[in-house]
Amino acid sequence: MSGWPKRLWIVFTKEIRDHARDQRSLTLALIYPLLGPLLVASGLYMAGKTLNTDYRERPLDVPAVGLENAPALAAHFKKHNINIVAAPQDEQARKVEVREGRLPVILVVPKRAQGSENYTVELITNLGRADNLRATARLADVIARYNEIIGSSRAKAAGLPGDYAAPIKMKKINVARDANIAVFFYNMMPPLIIFMIFLGGVHLSIDTTVGERERGALEPLLLAPVERWVLLLAKAGAALAFTVVTTLVNVGAFKTFMGLAAGSAEQLTQPPGWAVFAIIVLISMPLMAIAVALQMSIAVITRSMKEAQIYLGLLPLIPALPGMVLVFQPINPSDLIMTLPVFGQMVLIGQLVAEQSLDPRHIIIATCSTLGAAALIFMVAARWFRREKMFVLG
Repeated sequence: MSGWPKRLWIVFTKEIRDHARDQRSLTLALIYPLLGPLLVASGLYMAGKTLNTDYRERPLDVPAVGLENAPALAAHFKKHNINIVAAPQDEQARKVEVREGRLPVILVVPKRAQGSENYTVELITNLGRADNLRATARLADVIARYNEIIGSSRAKAAGLPGDYAAPIKMKKINVARDANIAVFFYNMMPPLIIFMIFLGGVHLSIDTTVGERERGALEPLLLAPVERWVLLLAKAGAALAFTVVTTLVNVGAFKTFMGLAAGSAEQLTQPPGWAVFAIIVLISMPLMAIAVALQMSIAVITRSMKEAQIYLGLLPLIPALPGMVLVFQPINPSDLIMTLPVFGQMVLIGQLVAEQSLDPRHIIIATCSTLGAAALIFMVAARWFRREKMFVLG
């Protein structure tokens, strides 16, 4: 090896060695990628604990008013493990109790229910609180079953088939993976992986550019017979190496922790296999390149470490926020979408987590688009790095 490749390698190994000596920063850099997987896996573990016993069969205390007007409905509730407890008699007080979260739902049965099967019950609930959703859905489901029983008995009394009032039946065929609550947690992995990719090499990018400039360590390095673009490329290579390491730790932690959490309940499906996560790392390589290019560009242009830390601290949010939107609103891939740098990889990673097949053409388009954008961004950074003004900013 000779010429600029040799100089590139010398500077690259020097940056790697210097950064590895900072044991505290290195330890934190390797621990931080574990936090996201731990958080999501903990949520999945709690969901699994809930599913260990069928929620529809667990006893549920429901505050009710006027249920004495409908004894048959009260007996139906008791049969389905719904225990009726006292509720405030004042209408406004009932709403306040639910709004403040002290009660999940209140059932109100009108007086006209006495001796009648035609009446309207009220469910006072606050669906803005996630913990109220299950109680409300459980209560509504039991009431719907009671309606079916009454409808069937009325039809038979009239000499009609028991299903006369419901001629159209619905049969749901779920083609998604089992235990969709687990799939929801798995869909949260792509934006968190992308967030970590754009954060992995931040410390090294700042330290090897604006940090060295503030410490006065950059100018002596410039006296060495190394082209400045080679110098910047070597520093970017070191940042890329640490980004790869943190991404591997992050992705491996997701697979390990999510697998352990999913094992807490038989109802939860396991996350995708190791092969899928390996492909996620490969698909993410262009993301790592553009992340480092952006980090180096911002670090080179900024006037101080504090300024660089502010900008680069916000940088991971830019790609991660659209990724969070994709959790709730997935987008079908197309050639046009794949041409969007970064976004194309987001969609591909989402497909991998959902265990959908990838179109090789989409992979090629997304890779070329993101790598091309990364090259252009690095060229801008290299051009600025050659300017003498860059070394007197402050």
